[in-house]
Amino acid sequence: MSERYELHLDKNSAVPLYEQLRRGLLDAITGGQFPEGAKLPTEEELCQALGISRPVVRQAYNALIEEGVVERMRGRGTFVRVPDTRGRFLNRQLSFEQEMTLLNLEHRTKVLRADWVGYTPALFGRLELNRQDRCYHLVRLRYVSGKPFVLVENYIPESIFPGIDQYDFAAQSLYHVLETVYHVQVARSHRTLMAQIANAEFAALFGLHRGSPVLYVENVVRDQFGRAIDLSKEYLDGVTQKFEFEVVNP
Repeated sequence: MSERYELHLDKNSAVPLYEQLRRGLLDAITGGQFPEGAKLPTEEELCQALGISRPVVRQAYNALIEEGVVERMRGRGTFVRVPDTRGRFLNRQLSFEQEMTLLNLEHRTKVLRADWVGYTPALFGRLELNRQDRCYHLVRLRYVSGKPFVLVENYIPESIFPGIDQYDFAAQSLYHVLETVYHVQVARSHRTLMAQIANAEFAALFGLHRGSPVLYVENVVRDQFGRAIDLSKEYLDGVTQKFEFEVVNP
């Protein structure tokens, strides 16, 4: 047990002991008492310190493993996972293919849905479209090193990109097609980051509990003419992913 942090369980509480332990360990991890890469107490140490059984400890640790907070290394113990910062370039508008190429990481894409959507006030307002327009709605799951990395939705205006539904975006880069076929250059984007919780679909795709933290990133991308050419929505595991960027005063 860490000398800087003590866990306390209430054996008279209606909350199961394993859940109290899970919450206590999670609080210690997010509070910095157990930093990234730190080894957590063994099952035996927690049993002796808290007067609880090994199955209770194992259930708490298994829940944290499923949530992606900790990982168990055979013969070494249980450790706080180091958040993954791969491919996150906040100050640059790069395609996923470009990010992964720069980082020399194995990756692939699976198309989950591809369809046309009509007018909705929120969507068409963001993309500054007329009611008569349509958007190509593309939903893809990106894998890095064989694991789910990010769920991405794109809304592409048909008025700017007619025939966009003809391309295989599991094999081709969306932005490469926009640039080479439609001669559009990405000039800038407005990016918003928010915290959300995992819905049933995201939890199932990423093997997480429903309600787990999700990092949501929204981009409104504009071309060289100032037109809004894409509304993208990215959903990442909020525990194992983080963004890092540098702020420089002019």
